[in-house]
Amino acid sequence: INKSNSINSNPAPKSLMRAWMCHGRTHREMVEKLASAGIARSPICKEALLKVDRKNYVLDPEFAYDDAPQPIGYRATISAPHMHAHVLEDLLPPLLQSSKHKTDKQLSILDVGCGSGYLVSVFGRMVEKERMEPKLNKGKVYGIDVIPQLVEMSRKNILKEDGDLLESDTVQVMVGDGWKGYPEGAPYNAIHVGAAAATFPKNLMAQLAVGGVMVIPVGPDGGVQYLYRVERVGDDGGVVGIGGDDSKIGFLEDDFKVYRVLGVRYVPLVRTDD
Repeated sequence: INKSNSINSNPAPKSLMRAWMCHGRTHREMVEKLASAGIARSPICKEALLKVDRKNYVLDPEFAYDDAPQPIGYRATISAPHMHAHVLEDLLPPLLQSSKHKTDKQLSILDVGCGSGYLVSVFGRMVEKERMEPKLNKGKVYGIDVIPQLVEMSRKNILKEDGDLLESDTVQVMVGDGWKGYPEGAPYNAIHVGAAAATFPKNLMAQLAVGGVMVIPVGPDGGVQYLYRVERVGDDGGVVGIGGDDSKIGFLEDDFKVYRVLGVRYVPLVRTDD
């Protein structure tokens, strides 16, 4: 990606000025504070957050509702609640847009670096059934992580209170390299990347559906990182997963619009072929 030509810089949303302050003594209080701060704005996102208790996805339940990242082992973390809420709100519009124009097509969502499984479950609650007002199709959520122990942790955490999502095949978690994505579930209407890529992963971007959006932190480990919103606006380079030989799909920069959202600090997105 040629940053000088392709990236538009947007100021951080005013709601994020109140981030890091949405601590709760209970799960509901945390979500209500995210809503009051204007971070969890939509009823769909708020409802999904309320259905998935964060205490099931952290190592120390005492700090489950702190608006701060928590270590989950293996040099990985679960992001702060305000970041998760921000991501959900950023990725809801393409899901609604696809549902409006393709009323009978199942939505597809990819969570790269699924960690403890929290966001996989929240996405799952968003798309576990068809909604009519506003129209939101039923969907499938794929969670991948390069660390097998975290994938197993995700599965165990989901089974605590959200096991119906696995039983209904609404969510699926598996070992996978985030740089390569998961072509079997493509094309995706929404992709969330929970670790910082050193550069924009072209293989992953090729798995976005036209109209799909990816939220991804990009920047060097320990250096300056930004959260970007990548929107797919064209298919001249080809889209993975819509038929034909995916190995022949190229990459065209003009198929994407990239927006810089805000400064962040994430653990690195690991490659399996390093």
